[in-house]
Amino acid sequence: MQKSPRIPDLVHRERFVKRVVAGEGAYIVSGENGWASVPFRLDPTRDVVLVWASRSEAERWADVVAVSPQVFAAPLPVLLSDVLPMLATRRCLVGPDWSSDPSDPVMEPADLLERVWRERTEQFLLKIRSANEVWVLESAAGPAILPSQRDIGHEFVPIWAEREAAEFHIAGSWSVKRPIAVSLAVFRDRYLPYLEQRGSFVGLDPMPGAGARELTASEFSMRVFPVATLAQLRAV
Repeated sequence: MQKSPRIPDLVHRERFVKRVVAGEGAYIVSGENGWASVPFRLDPTRDVVLVWASRSEAERWADVVAVSPQVFAAPLPVLLSDVLPMLATRRCLVGPDWSSDPSDPVMEPADLLERVWRERTEQFLLKIRSANEVWVLESAAGPAILPSQRDIGHEFVPIWAEREAAEFHIAGSWSVKRPIAVSLAVFRDRYLPYLEQRGSFVGLDPMPGAGARELTASEFSMRVFPVATLAQLRAV
């Protein structure tokens, strides 16, 4: 029977997640035998792959955990779309900010994946509430859209918290799009009813290769405008 994590473990994990999101990635040490890992103390059949939120910490431990070590950066999109799913497939655990203490906490890759998405979402919503606006890419044909990963056959409209982040995506079929700042009130009154009617989602700050956290119009409204309801959106 798995015990509930201790409070220090929870703090350690949450701090790690916040650091990964703030630094937009993590660091892994690789050596002659592959990624640095240690056996899980409660189940030696499972390996704990060691991951750090800062390069300096990874470099500090590199010679301890691997032979002929190299430190590799895993940018956030790669961490979410490749590294963590692969570790889950291999039944590995993650050792966040490992420090050689036998009681160091571990995390299931799926748990870390969800926690990082959740923290990234909270940070994004905090930014747009503070700025009281979002950025979209639009042209005469309408806003930029992407296929939904949440509900196949549907779409989402990507939004960003900064102009530069939106401009970064102007290329290819979006080369005619232009960044437009939309106040939260206008986004609520004009965009959300349109998306709700179409069954489309709002995609928060999509990452190449990893996609975005997709919210329905009502979910977005509840997170940004707590007093708004789906009925209010439909009445606009």
